[in-house]
Amino acid sequence: MKEGFKEKFLRYFTVVLVLAILVGGLAAAWPNYVRRNSLKAQDAALAASIEEKKREIARLQDFQRRFKTDRDFVESIARQNHRVYPGELVFLFEDER
Repeated sequence: MKEGFKEKFLRYFTVVLVLAILVGGLAAAWPNYVRRNSLKAQDAALAASIEEKKREIARLQDFQRRFKTDRDFVESIARQNHRVYPGELVFLFEDER
């Protein structure tokens, strides 16, 4: 059977309409896809930063614990800051440049 002009037109129009809807949907979804990828990268960077901060907090907590319990540690820190016992004689040498 031969198709008439009306049937051909409707078939092509339907194909074009479906393609236009698909292209429009992809065009509308593309900015969200790009934003989602950007947010994933930002999330990964923030997670790495959080892990680094957790390690820093653990180091500082250990430092704080050692200040409370380790006399030798406290003395070594005090010596690094040029603190001395009363009556102690100290010689400080400056670097020659």
